[in-house]
Amino acid sequence: MLNVGGAVEDFDVHEESGKTSFIVRARGNGRFGVYCSECPVKCLVGGNETDFNYDSENGLTTFYIPVPERDMYVWQIEIHF
Repeated sequence: MLNVGGAVEDFDVHEESGKTSFIVRARGNGRFGVYCSECPVKCLVGGNETDFNYDSENGLTTFYIPVPERDMYVWQIEIHF
């Protein structure tokens, strides 16, 4: 994972009915990136679906985490496959 200007606090994997999702709890804001072997179906930040870019040549998925309303806020990020 790549998170410029923030910190990853926790990471978990959920598998249900043949579908996988990664849950990341992170602080900070700005561009966030994760390397994936396949393109995600959707990405959510704080429960809201967000636009993302997937580079099939290197597997890098990127999206932006907004500026939080309060200091030290921990975002829940979900990446679904």
